[in-house]
Amino acid sequence: MLPALHVIFGTVALLVVPAALVARKGSDWHKRWGTAFTASMTVVLCTAGFMWQAKGHLFLVPLGLVSAYLIFNGWRVIARRRRPEPVLFEDRIDRAAALGVIAAGCATAFLGLTAASPLMLSIRPALLGIGSIAICFGLNDILGFYAPRSRTGWLLAHLSAMLAAYISATTAFLVINAHSVPMVLRWALPSAIGAATIVAYSIRVLGPALSAARLRLWPAGQVSPAGATRSRASAAVRSAEPSKPRRSAAS
Repeated sequence: MLPALHVIFGTVALLVVPAALVARKGSDWHKRWGTAFTASMTVVLCTAGFMWQAKGHLFLVPLGLVSAYLIFNGWRVIARRRRPEPVLFEDRIDRAAALGVIAAGCATAFLGLTAASPLMLSIRPALLGIGSIAICFGLNDILGFYAPRSRTGWLLAHLSAMLAAYISATTAFLVINAHSVPMVLRWALPSAIGAATIVAYSIRVLGPALSAARLRLWPAGQVSPAGATRSRASAAVRSAEPSKPRRSAAS
């Protein structure tokens, strides 16, 4: 029963994220696809918690904890942004979760450093990378509690956490099932594609924000310092060029 639930809801989780990315952010469909992903991943992680012993893959435990935190954090950053004022109890839970993912990241990195079996040695770089990413996510969230984020910062934190959770789910699926694919590629491909997607969405989100900030600093009709410097440099180059003799009308 558990394997069947794991496979069914894992398939749903893998399919709904592309739909959530295509849907307009903040729309009803985006929220529905995001809710479906969260619910499906909750079932996947709960069933995986009972199945990892049968597989004998200890590394799936910290990987599952990291995935759980990423999904939890992806929802919590939006919830914290929408609430009218801080809630002490919720903030304590968020801080405890951030410390927990840092611990899970350290455990994952430790498994990579102490790898001895051929399987663990083959995925050592991936374990070290995932552990480092988990630690960075936890530290970034702890800093976010003390340094208020802008609207763009909240959106990037939400997208990064959800996409990282999707990368983790895809990686686990390939590691367990894609036996014909080299182990290094099973770990590297989802991370590479996912990282490129996160960067692309970050550029897309930051673009309007940077343009708006530039307009606030230098309204229409004014020139930015960088633009003024380029203009002065161009004028100096033009003045240094020898003037060409004018051709007479008779010629």
